[in-house]
Amino acid sequence: MNILFEDAFILAVVKPQGMPSQADKTGDPDLLSQLEAYTKQPLGLLHRLDRPVGGVMLFAKTKEAEASLSKDLQEGRLHKKYLAVLCGRLPAEQGILEDYLLKNARTNLSEVVSKDRKGAKKAILHYARIAEQETDMGWLTLAEIKLETGRHHQIRVQTSHAGVPIWGDRKYHKNFPKRGKTEIALWSYQLEGVHPKTKAPFFFTAKPEKEPFSIFAEELKEL
Repeated sequence: MNILFEDAFILAVVKPQGMPSQADKTGDPDLLSQLEAYTKQPLGLLHRLDRPVGGVMLFAKTKEAEASLSKDLQEGRLHKKYLAVLCGRLPAEQGILEDYLLKNARTNLSEVVSKDRKGAKKAILHYARIAEQETDMGWLTLAEIKLETGRHHQIRVQTSHAGVPIWGDRKYHKNFPKRGKTEIALWSYQLEGVHPKTKAPFFFTAKPEKEPFSIFAEELKEL
């Protein structure tokens, strides 16, 4: 376990790629259960990362901390930033993607639909292009992404719909090679907020290192 910070109220860790955030039907080892075994107490799961996504996650160690941080998350005071390697080139150095998404519970996939579709939810994300490079797989772009809303598979669906799907994401990048096991190039790299007890600001960060992020190693050093 890669623990970034721990006190009596919160626990910040780096979730490995390929590990579920919490127990699921596969029965595979999950992060929440391992952390509860480590701390010997129940923990509040404040947010989740998809199984193939790695990076910073925050857990609450008391009910009061959980309530406070959950409210901060709902009201936009808990800021999360992601890094993604996208297949293709973004249309601008900075921009906003705004769509309406609908989750299919049967397939566990989401899709972009019209805003009038029953059950559709607005999804907004902000992106910033950090670097781009031409490779034998075509152009790859390293982007920083900040969510304004939190929808199911939001970054994966919206970037794919915009024509720049995430590297390795076989669910939403239909043309990505099917051979071999590959984690998607999406990483939760920064979490910023206010401590629920002391009210001091916190800033947790962890950078990805594996392929294809390693292509942009020099640019990542500058973040």
